[in-house]
Amino acid sequence: MSLFPELDSASFDAELPFSVQPLPGGICPARQERETRLALRVLAAPTETLPEADPMLVRLEAKLDLALEVSLLSRHPERPPLTPCRLGLDSIAWISDHANHGSEPVLVALCPNPDSALLLFLAARINTVTPGENGNYLIRADIAGAFDETTRLLWEKWVFRRHRKAILER
Repeated sequence: MSLFPELDSASFDAELPFSVQPLPGGICPARQERETRLALRVLAAPTETLPEADPMLVRLEAKLDLALEVSLLSRHPERPPLTPCRLGLDSIAWISDHANHGSEPVLVALCPNPDSALLLFLAARINTVTPGENGNYLIRADIAGAFDETTRLLWEKWVFRRHRKAILER
């Protein structure tokens, strides 16, 4: 995925369920903002399990994770297609078959990993569209305005965590 432009911050590359649609008015609907905020709370939560952790609490957490995923699968039965992308703190880039989004506001919907039913909805403004290989386009968009103060911190924590993981996997 080295085709992507460098982003101005920590970032990571992935192939995630990802879709883009026009966003009239440029503002994410309140229901989708709320869902994103709740999903980011889950993603930014501590991931380390202490050796002295109570096995019953670990099991309860696993059950809650399962209940969340099952309920979200029924809420969002259609999943976006897997799309190569690069996610950063203030911008994202992805590969698309078409370049018809222009500079109008768009709503990006993405799952944090290919197996998750969690969906994040981000209001974005496309900055650049560059012809890529095989007739595809490399698209870069600004997402700095997609977050309020709380969700920005959660997004940053998640992106930094994935960025560090990508460095360790090299």
